[in-house]
Amino acid sequence: MLKQSFNGGIVIPNPHPMETVEIISAPLPDKVVLPLQQRIGDEAIACVKVGDKVLTGQVIAKTKDHFCVPVHASISGKVVSIDDQTIPHKSGLKSKCITIESNGKDQWAEHKGCGNDFLHCDQTTMIEYIQSSGIVGLGGAGFPAHAKLEGIQDCHTLIINGTECEPGIMCDDALMQHYPREVIRGVEILLHICGAQRAIIAVEDDKQEALNSLLMYCHNDRISIEQIPTKYTSGAEKLLIKALLGIEIPSGGFAIDMGVICQNVATTKAIFDAVVDNKPLVSRIVTVTGSGVESPNNYEVRLGASFEHIVSMSKPNTHQHAIRMGGMMMGVDVKTTSAPICKITNCIFVNKLETKPSTQECIRCGQCNQACPVDLLPQQLYWYAKSEDTDKAMDYNLADCIECRCCDYVCPSHIPLAEYFSFAKALHRKTTEDQYRTDIARERFEFREYRLERNKQERAEMMAAKKEELKKKMANDKAQKDKIAAAMARVKKTKKASDDAQ
Repeated sequence: MLKQSFNGGIVIPNPHPMETVEIISAPLPDKVVLPLQQRIGDEAIACVKVGDKVLTGQVIAKTKDHFCVPVHASISGKVVSIDDQTIPHKSGLKSKCITIESNGKDQWAEHKGCGNDFLHCDQTTMIEYIQSSGIVGLGGAGFPAHAKLEGIQDCHTLIINGTECEPGIMCDDALMQHYPREVIRGVEILLHICGAQRAIIAVEDDKQEALNSLLMYCHNDRISIEQIPTKYTSGAEKLLIKALLGIEIPSGGFAIDMGVICQNVATTKAIFDAVVDNKPLVSRIVTVTGSGVESPNNYEVRLGASFEHIVSMSKPNTHQHAIRMGGMMMGVDVKTTSAPICKITNCIFVNKLETKPSTQECIRCGQCNQACPVDLLPQQLYWYAKSEDTDKAMDYNLADCIECRCCDYVCPSHIPLAEYFSFAKALHRKTTEDQYRTDIARERFEFREYRLERNKQERAEMMAAKKEELKKKMANDKAQKDKIAAAMARVKKTKKASDDAQ
């Protein structure tokens, strides 16, 4: 049954469709570059050194932070460097990485999981396998999967997100077509872990072959497969929940607060590998597409391989091109194809260099308001963001903006609205932090003044008490001296009387 869609959003046809949705296994790279900084949490600490020989799937870096996952070698070979290198990130900054040169043998470290009889394996052991295998959200968020599954209570529905997050990306579609059994078994594992009553696999209505593949292997009454309209941004968690269940997650809330948990379909397949075989996440499916390649396709490639490693397989048709990771709408521009593929690299767009249209003044057409999938007022937010009135922007729910760029796409004036909103969020965050630091400094100053005044008063009271005590002591001393003098006088008088008598 086709579910109802959400308000707003935009329909963008795949600009570079593939004749057949297949998965090509990329050859082993000559070397891999594996960043030690995870998506969140502390930087992992290398547990190998330069010159060490490593096996595929061997842990090469880890952290004491339970919230993070270890880093595994994605090829067998020798560690040649541990240094700072450029990674695909919007900051453009370098990060510490481990570089491994391949020995061409792909020798794997030993791994053994629960096996196909995983339903007799307890939840704690499964979660340990998921963490030790380095599983994170493969839809682009990169959130550690074990952290999402630990301590779940009152979960009634598990949603498997089989929608592509952006137009042009085909990696999840290819995975559902080629690994339907693993996906269904992965859903059963997640049902066993979280204790949900049912699971829904959400598939867009233009992915009929993926739907048919899943239906062929789905024989569990607790698992249903639902189609949703193909519209950007149907893959956003809150919008997907609203479309499937009619449940609206409040601002600042989380899906689990409403008894729902979501996982990406590629993450689900990786969880199956982790629990059944304890197989580490060392590869992923990546879509290579765009106007700059002749043969867009999906590739299963080892993590840490360079973008160039698979871009060259899609036959680039120009020497000058723009590289974008993660999607045409919300992706990150990458300066060089030597950047390494990481766990959140679901797509690489290779586009011909084009001149961007010039920005014009806002004509107040209101198209951005109609396109916003979270029912905001981008036009009003734009004026507040432009004037740096972040308090007013927050009053208009700026924090709920998911920066999907739907407003950018429909704006006839080509205003980069999402950039203004991102700037306003950062400015508000900085202002809030500065205000917090100012409040803390003021409180410290006021407490210092209070402490100094209190100390001064305590010293004054102490000195007054000492003076009073000294006065009492002096008075007591005078009385004692008077008593002694009187006693001495009596003694003298008695002695004189005795002498006179004699």
